[in-house]
Amino acid sequence: MKRAPNAVCIGGPCHGMLTHVDQDIGVLSVTVPPQSPPEPADIANYRITARRLHHPSSREPFIVLTWVEAPLDDVRADEQP
Repeated sequence: MKRAPNAVCIGGPCHGMLTHVDQDIGVLSVTVPPQSPPEPADIANYRITARRLHHPSSREPFIVLTWVEAPLDDVRADEQP
């Protein structure tokens, strides 16, 4: 059974997409919906924030996920001396 959405992606390729989050902190890999059916799905990273967004479709506010622009591997590589 699919869970009800409780988070919204802001920025990046999934901007405005609703999803479900089961954790309070961290970075999530969100599947980017393909533009056409034969295309393979891609992944975008989103950081869980403390921000909440109210929307009339839900009694509870949505968790705001912000796009992590650089791939995580690139960020880690930049941090090494």
